Amino acid sequence: MPEALTNGTPPRGADDKPRRGVDVATGIAAPSRYHEKFAATVIKQIEEGTAPWQREAKAGEPALPRNAITGRRYTGGNGAYLASRGHDRGFTDNRWVSKKQLRENGGKLARGAVGERILYRDDAGKRPVWRTATVYNVEQTRGLKLDRRPPRAEWHAHRAADAVIATSAVPIDESPGDLGYYVREQDRIVIPERGRFSSADTFYNTAFRHMAHATGHEERMNRDTFREAHSEGLDGEAHGREHLRVEIATMTTTQRVGVGYQPADSEAYKDLWVKALKADPREIHRAAAEADRISRTLLRPAREQLRDLAREARSPNTRPAPERAPAAPPRPVPERAAPSMTPGR
Repeated sequence: MPEALTNGTPPRGADDKPRRGVDVATGIAAPSRYHEKFAATVIKQIEEGTAPWQREAKAGEPALPRNAITGRRYTGGNGAYLASRGHDRGFTDNRWVSKKQLRENGGKLARGAVGERILYRDDAGKRPVWRTATVYNVEQTRGLKLDRRPPRAEWHAHRAADAVIATSAVPIDESPGDLGYYVREQDRIVIPERGRFSSADTFYNTAFRHMAHATGHEERMNRDTFREAHSEGLDGEAHGREHLRVEIATMTTTQRVGVGYQPADSEAYKDLWVKALKADPREIHRAAAEADRISRTLLRPAREQLRDLAREARSPNTRPAPERAPAAPPRPVPERAAPSMTPGR
């Protein structure tokens, strides 16, 4: 599948003919069957604690959906949709493919295979519209020869994560305390010292989580959910919607840099998430799309360093770099080692 299908317009094959969508300029008047199906799947998983951002992923574990041929990740709503539907249908492989790609690469569909429709924006006409196309999990195919990309080495993933933190747009202070939080009035993040965490991945998840929330500041993404969360407080609906974006963004960022993902305690947010999705099934697609933009905002300042690291990792002469030493010998980890996003103090 051409990369455009993950984030743009795919070619129109006879077997992948998209249905006419809604006008992008005017928006969607009512939730479509796609959004209702997406929301219903996610609501069920949230209640069971199995939504993609509620599941732990070990370092190097391929959790987010990719195109089987191009290797590119499905982004935004499409990524969250395929991750949710794939888990709901029992697929263990995160790779998806179109019929056209399947034919071109010597594969075929298994008998009775049913695909999943994803959205893409068609800018070919005078006015852009949303359309859908169908993709299939590779476990529904036969005869398709695919190679798995080797997972990133631990040293590479940790150095990539360190680069993202070092280029943070918001100052990050390490504190001897046990709590992490973002102070809006000072536009500053406070997290426990590295040595207080049980693992490097736990530290990175905590830092990314607060960095993701801080992107909502008016000098950066200026998100409505960020402003409303700070106005309403911890129990407000906007705080639940903001946390949904932050958690999906944290999951996405850890996958992009190659460290393990450790979900925050979501028990306090389940009801808020379900309420938001029942009120408007399109909310999960919006949240996932905004989470993808949040993740890209976090990675953008470190773009050059990440490219250099990727080239270094591909070099046959590369040797593992020494791990960064912890700030202090590990101590007993507090119960909330990776505290959830808080709107500030």
